[in-house]
Amino acid sequence: MPELDHIFLFVSREATARRMMDEAGLRINYSRSHTGQGTRNFCACLEDVFLELIWLDGTPISPASEHITLGIRGRGKGSPIGVSWRGTSPSDEGEHSTVPYNAPFLPTGVHIPVAKESLDPNMPFVFKTPGGTPPSKRTDGLVGERQMPHLAVLGDCEISVPNPCAVHSLLNPFKGIRVKKGDPTLHLSLLRLDGSVGCRLEWKTDLLAT
Repeated sequence: MPELDHIFLFVSREATARRMMDEAGLRINYSRSHTGQGTRNFCACLEDVFLELIWLDGTPISPASEHITLGIRGRGKGSPIGVSWRGTSPSDEGEHSTVPYNAPFLPTGVHIPVAKESLDPNMPFVFKTPGGTPPSKRTDGLVGERQMPHLAVLGDCEISVPNPCAVHSLLNPFKGIRVKKGDPTLHLSLLRLDGSVGCRLEWKTDLLAT
């Protein structure tokens, strides 16, 4: 089984992302601009996964980023949801093969494997995280104290999409992710160290497809 690394949701702007983090009671552990991809993010780190809100920041978007469907998603005309794995890939061969994304913000020669099905912008964006180290094992100081001591790990994870039958094979390899029909939404429970639920959040994009 692939190991879930992080989940992202496209929103319209920084102010929206900050409000959503604040309302969820989450600490923003870091923010990063992706030069050439045209995006910026806020990340809240648990011990096991990253929760990311991302938006187009008005900077140029490279042809590679447009080709891989990130631009259209950020403009509200595709699925705003992304799921990333680390370790074993769910998309190695056959219909679940990957395509390389030469992200302009990464060093030359480093690429991000993206599930080929994600070239359809109506599907969630599923890809492998470069590096693939859980937040609790990062040694670069970027993730800080994460959400400790109040929140530890991701518990329940349910994703609403308009086309659950179509995305089943794409998301089924991720243990613990359930899919249901609805407007694009992340339904997450975050657990304390003792396993009790410390936070439930429901994140919906404010991007409207036209």
